[in-house]
Amino acid sequence: MATLLSSCFDDPEFADTPRIEFSNIIYKEQGGDNPFDSLILTINFEDGDGDLGLEGEENTPPYNERNYFSNKTGDFFNFGVESIEDLLILADTAVTDTLPPYLNNDEACLFWDEAPQINVIDQDGNSVPLDTITYYQLNERHNNIYIRFFTDQNNDGQIDELTEEFDWRLINDDCSFDYNGRFPILSDDLGNPSPLEGSITQNMVQQGPFPFFLGDGLVKLKIYILDRAGNRSNVVETPEFTLSEIKAN
Repeated sequence: MATLLSSCFDDPEFADTPRIEFSNIIYKEQGGDNPFDSLILTINFEDGDGDLGLEGEENTPPYNERNYFSNKTGDFFNFGVESIEDLLILADTAVTDTLPPYLNNDEACLFWDEAPQINVIDQDGNSVPLDTITYYQLNERHNNIYIRFFTDQNNDGQIDELTEEFDWRLINDDCSFDYNGRFPILSDDLGNPSPLEGSITQNMVQQGPFPFFLGDGLVKLKIYILDRAGNRSNVVETPEFTLSEIKAN
């Protein structure tokens, strides 16, 4: 996933919570020496204090990817203090009936981390790698742009958002893959809050043809962004479209 940005400075008065509006979407089909399909989405933004963007290496709290939980408190697991016995794991489903079931199917990894790349403190106070299936939730603040896909899966000429959301995590046999992501820091000086406005262009790349996944019927996207403080923008949506209608010449 690639992100291109443009921003401009003015002296308006914007709210510190970002605001966005849909601008454009284009479909570029693979062909020739290009093995990739692309959906190129452009949104306009404004933000009062300019705290927009994340760098790729920002992965410590509050920008960590996954949140794990304590089986004692139900709060986020404290890796520096709590021991492995305090971590909410698959065995806890026997006594905690609010946990989603582990069905060992394609959807299992949406809630259960089968090979967590984390260390915990054992009974002797040593830091050891975790080797058990562990419950987690994705941390929304790990990314700063969120894009939801909806398709006319029933081929009835309309999109039902309640039943026809397209989840990329269940398509490519990779629960970590979707088109949510990050755009980099836009401000020249985060220590000096100032208003920003401009546009963000998100290049969503697929190795293989998008029609294979999305079909030739109606498609719609919903988008929102987060600032560095975790403030969520308004949600905007594209018009309903078919890939052929937005295909670049």
